Amino acid sequence: MFRHKSFWIILVITAFAWVIAAMSERSDHSVTLRLRWDGYDTARYVVSRADTVLPVTIKANTFQAASFVLAAKDNPFVLSVSGDTVLKVNSILLNEALRQYQTAGVKTITSPVETLHIKLSERERRGYIPTLRNVEFRFAERCGLCGNPVVEPDTVWLYGDPVSLDKIVSLSAAPAVVSDITDSGWFTLALDPVWSNFHDVHSSADSIRVFIPTLRYVETALTVPITPVTPTGSPVNTPGGSLLRTIPERVNVTLWVPDDYPVAPTASQIQAVAVFSPDNNSDLLPVQITRFPAGVRIKSISPSQVQYVIIKKN
Repeated sequence: MFRHKSFWIILVITAFAWVIAAMSERSDHSVTLRLRWDGYDTARYVVSRADTVLPVTIKANTFQAASFVLAAKDNPFVLSVSGDTVLKVNSILLNEALRQYQTAGVKTITSPVETLHIKLSERERRGYIPTLRNVEFRFAERCGLCGNPVVEPDTVWLYGDPVSLDKIVSLSAAPAVVSDITDSGWFTLALDPVWSNFHDVHSSADSIRVFIPTLRYVETALTVPITPVTPTGSPVNTPGGSLLRTIPERVNVTLWVPDDYPVAPTASQIQAVAVFSPDNNSDLLPVQITRFPAGVRIKSISPSQVQYVIIKKN
């Protein structure tokens, strides 16, 4: 009885060892790799034709082959292209597959396929200049905009069906508030994704960058005489005519002068006018600043409106 048990134990151990040895032997295994084309502009192009699988043969033992098959099942072989492409299936491409799947022990891979192809078709496109109408830029105290904001990219392209594109009139940044700006710099703003209302429209960008030129200012106040003028800018007071006098005759003008301004502005560089029209029915005249040094900003005018009297000459 003991001899029979020993025989069966030895037989099982021998069979198991034979199976392990057989599975450890390297042999050819056929595997089909799913392909994923990457790297091209998916907003601009649509795939009109492309190879989707790549049959390969690997030389490996059974354990290594099973690991490779599982990796290939869960993950496609990624091929990076930028446009219409014909790829040669050579050792460089196949070794890239081994690198992507990172299967230890598989060192030999071949394929009966000589080339892989992808054909891209460009979608209909329209260019839009992104606007900032929904964005509020708030500057820190005594800081302000100096110049025009710069937007990059200056044109955003939408790709899709012409009927859908016809319905999109403009593109703008999504509503946002940029607060406490103290220095010039770039800000990233999301675009309002109006194209998402159309399943067949894609955008070349989801966001834009905006450069805000900023200066720090010093506050200066000057007292400036008021000159009465007509709506065309001509003087109201002429020799021999009636005399219009404003009350008061001077206004306080508060200026913001850049930190690095070379010379402090003077009152003689600023002109304040009160606009008078013969058919004026109001007791007040608005005060405007019509001349001031370049680079200087007018913060306030006090008072912004003045009373007046007309003195007729005999």
